[in-house]
Amino acid sequence: MISIPVSFLLACLFLLLGLIMVSWRSLPPLSRMLFLLAFALMACEAVLVGMRFAFNIYDLLFLQRALPVWIAPALYVSFVALTVSKEATWRQIRINFGISAVLTTAMFLPIPFGGYIDLLIAASFATYTALLFRLWRRGADQFSQAPTRLSEVLLKLLGLAVTVMLATLLVDVFIAILFANEMAGSAAVTISVVSLLFLIATLALLAESLRLQARRGRRAVETPQANDPVSEDLVERARKVLAEKSLFRDPGLTLTRLARRVGVPDRDLSQAINQATGMNVSQFVNQVRLAEAARLLTSTDEPVAKIMEQVGFLTRSNFYREFRKVYGEAPASFRKKLSLRPAEIPDR
Repeated sequence: MISIPVSFLLACLFLLLGLIMVSWRSLPPLSRMLFLLAFALMACEAVLVGMRFAFNIYDLLFLQRALPVWIAPALYVSFVALTVSKEATWRQIRINFGISAVLTTAMFLPIPFGGYIDLLIAASFATYTALLFRLWRRGADQFSQAPTRLSEVLLKLLGLAVTVMLATLLVDVFIAILFANEMAGSAAVTISVVSLLFLIATLALLAESLRLQARRGRRAVETPQANDPVSEDLVERARKVLAEKSLFRDPGLTLTRLARRVGVPDRDLSQAINQATGMNVSQFVNQVRLAEAARLLTSTDEPVAKIMEQVGFLTRSNFYREFRKVYGEAPASFRKKLSLRPAEIPDR
């Protein structure tokens, strides 16, 4: 049966994704551990589904039914850990896993309703899908605990998580309806097909995760809003802090760290940068980095690779892509074409 190899292979891929997240050392340790937990729970669920429908093993059915109400909150707090402090993350863990414990206990109550457990699972997934979607709508700058260069990548992954959660919710509801109508055969076929689709999606996610660890996603720059003196003042203060303290040279620079140096809350700085420049924080910091790179290219004989590292970029592909986007050509071509004094370099 197709669900046998697919389910177990899917479990292996979930574990591999968890290990990849753990190895992503730019992220906070607590967030990495939470991602590992979420993917480990997904792997266990995939194994239990395979055991149930491949070998007719029902001894662990209670565990298979209970795991979903832990998977959804685990994934949610994994992303939340990238947006709030460590103390706030632990508070979210206690709250959300506490709710999971309550729902798990409720599954054992003698409720005279056949679809009671399915309803609890669906309610949990629907709630956390909505919470993840709300998190996604807040944009890339909310990831204050991660380096600014990763903010857009993380937003992409969050959007993918919302999509997967919604798809899982719809599939689970459909399968529950099939079982309620005593169509176990159709349910098994559905699970097989869905497992195959999830396998393909997981392989794509695995490839994307490996690629995105080394590069930042691209996102169109929004049109700046009307001038606001307060926002413009904050932006200039941030620009001054980045330049004078050379914070832009740190590839691990986070929104929280920059906001602390400027002396304002994360959200205030993020909103000010967006309103005054039409950029998010990651794009704003890159603008400062690229301006310094342009200055060094035309005022020194340093190799391009060394300049790239000096201004805070980790990979050649990301540096070249961002430089072309701003200056219209590769760094080496820019150096040859513009033999200008530092003061004459265009301010982009």
